[in-house]
Amino acid sequence: MKQTSYILTAALLSGTAYHTYAAPEVPYEQCQSSFSYQTTHYQGTTDKNNSNSQWCYLKQAVDGQTWGHVRTETIPKFKTISGKLCQTPSQYQGEKFFGCATINQDTPWCYIDDQGNWENCATIENEPLLTHTHPQQSKRLDRVALGSCFKTKGDMPQALAKLISHQPDLFLWLGDNIYADTTDMSTMRQKYDDKKRNIDYQKFLAAKIPVMATWDDHDYGANNDGKHYPQRVNSQKEYLRHFDAPSQDPRHNAQAGIYEAKMLGPSNERTHVITLDARYFRSPTFDNYGACEGDKTTILGEQQWQWLEQQLDTPSEIKLIASGIQFLPPLYQGRSRDKYCAYGDGKKFEQAIAELNETGMSGTSYESWAEVPMERNRLLRLVQKSVNSGKTKAVIFLSGDQHWGELLQKTIPASTEYGSAVTVYEVTASGFGQNWPYHIENPLRLPVYADTKGNGQYNQQCQFPFTYGITTYRGCTSKDHDQPWCYTKVDDNGKGIAGEWGNCAPSGASIPSGQVGIVSSNVSNLTTSDRHLINKSGSNYGMVDIDWQNKQIKLSIQTTEEEAVSTIINF
Repeated sequence: MKQTSYILTAALLSGTAYHTYAAPEVPYEQCQSSFSYQTTHYQGTTDKNNSNSQWCYLKQAVDGQTWGHVRTETIPKFKTISGKLCQTPSQYQGEKFFGCATINQDTPWCYIDDQGNWENCATIENEPLLTHTHPQQSKRLDRVALGSCFKTKGDMPQALAKLISHQPDLFLWLGDNIYADTTDMSTMRQKYDDKKRNIDYQKFLAAKIPVMATWDDHDYGANNDGKHYPQRVNSQKEYLRHFDAPSQDPRHNAQAGIYEAKMLGPSNERTHVITLDARYFRSPTFDNYGACEGDKTTILGEQQWQWLEQQLDTPSEIKLIASGIQFLPPLYQGRSRDKYCAYGDGKKFEQAIAELNETGMSGTSYESWAEVPMERNRLLRLVQKSVNSGKTKAVIFLSGDQHWGELLQKTIPASTEYGSAVTVYEVTASGFGQNWPYHIENPLRLPVYADTKGNGQYNQQCQFPFTYGITTYRGCTSKDHDQPWCYTKVDDNGKGIAGEWGNCAPSGASIPSGQVGIVSSNVSNLTTSDRHLINKSGSNYGMVDIDWQNKQIKLSIQTTEEEAVSTIINF
């Protein structure tokens, strides 16, 4: 039978506040045999917060929805332990439910007659969930994949299937692994379990790809929230349960926050994977998230900072540092400085920006480390020290959150305290089943190189945006030319200077940082900007391929169709 959709007002996702959602109408056979909602466990269906319409959580998502309205004529009869039939429905304090529920009880029950008599029901459990696979310390990492912002819609199934086909040695889930947005832990657990029950995610789990992870705001619990989120302790428990952290993991017991690090691979081929917790200890970044703390604003909290310093002082060939939010985009200049909680009297805020040679730069207006310049400066300087003291040869940041894929590069200026200038990179990959096809400002996106008037030496940086004729371009163009080109110099108005142009470096070309990997022939339809931003493709995920023999690392953004763009750096 064709499924119909309804728009209703319900609190099914947040567990607290009312929202408008579309949900399918389904037969009961599509329902999970048992599920939890708010503080109650159900075996059957309920109309709670759903305007007298019976609903359940689904075994598999339908049109992106994990719950549906249930046609009551399809609901089977339920029995108590003694074999008596449950009323259809039972009604208690205004709520009607078909089957059994734990309302005000530790065990499921139902009414058996109109006189208020009730009996307990046998507990029904869902099929056991598949578990995540963890990396082996001795296994060398040749391919690391990363992604975030998981939704069961759009081309997520194709993206996840293509990811599985790569068989990476490690996959990093980088936040918004579910969209919980709740303080109700049974709702959060249900959403985590729904993800594991998704047929496409089951294929990922069955492939036994080793996993590490961190969280961001929507799986932590509330949009852009930090240390004031009231359920952070319990949210950590649900996170560890979902990712199947072993019982001896210190995050189960003494450690507050979900940060961790693993040194993977044999001697001389070690990759140090560090996942940060940018939520648990985080100060408010704007005053609508709590009282501002000015110069004392923190992202990691001092305990995690001390731990991170120890990690960065531990030798490895490569360090991968992950968090839910982006690291490298500079501060967005489109809002008043005093709107940022970290601004305080402005002195340390402005000093941190100036020390990184970013005064006047403007990056993404969305959430990033740049909202707390002092913390970002501290992180980059510690990374610089780690490289200059010989503790690592390459540092690559990994991030999610933004609903686009992006390759970034930042040269940390030389410092008397931290040593010579160091170049670091970032791969942002987000998300599964969603994208963000709008202009995104970022002057620290990986440069696009060009030659000089077609001489084949790709050592000039394209200047974006540039104006040619009456049109402004944010990426290379083939206008009036037989291949993509750009201006390498522009005037104060962004107009290209005559004669200062070059052909954009194609796939395989040598460039100052290493080599161009792949540039999709379809790249102009994948981005609203230059080739290193992929935000119009639908789903995307990132990959880091390590060639240990040739000491090269390839950074790439992948779509369901192809390797959209990549670059190769030496280490």
